[in-house]
Amino acid sequence: MVRCFLAINLSAETQDFLASSINKWHSRYGKQVRWVRPENCHLTLRFLGQVEEGLLNRIKKGAIETASLFSPFDIELGAPGVFPNPRFPRVLWLGLKGDVGVLGRLEKAIEGSLLSIGFEPEQKRFVPHITVGRIKGRRAVPMNIQGFLNTPVPAFVSRIGAVHLYRSILKPSGPVYRRLSTFPLRST
Repeated sequence: MVRCFLAINLSAETQDFLASSINKWHSRYGKQVRWVRPENCHLTLRFLGQVEEGLLNRIKKGAIETASLFSPFDIELGAPGVFPNPRFPRVLWLGLKGDVGVLGRLEKAIEGSLLSIGFEPEQKRFVPHITVGRIKGRRAVPMNIQGFLNTPVPAFVSRIGAVHLYRSILKPSGPVYRRLSTFPLRST
């Protein structure tokens, strides 16, 4: 069994901004939040969970076909947010803007290809975001969560040209992601 997910990656400039911001937030909020390692920041299109290795080729075939239906598009980081809500935040994230309509159609097409090979439908509504941290335990709101929510976010553009299949290896120090395959979008 392989624990895996389908995702898109962000531009190097965006990754650099995330690394710098996560370091700043870490000094402000410290150990109240388990911060995502900057190299692990990505946009998950679909978490697949534990998948039999024999099914990976069918997932790849569907992802190749789906990705080829879409032309490259641009997204930018948007405003910070939290799940489930600011009164009881559990997940800290940055939203996305730009061609989010295309992004939503890509996610729906990926979902359709997975349903056709036997995956259960995703129960959660797709909310395009980049997770940057998770609040530990059941503590109250960290001090000055508004400081995080009011963080200015520059308009770094990420040109999306591919979907990637990643393996997620859980370790005591946190997950390690290994790219298994890349599925280019249609060249224009």
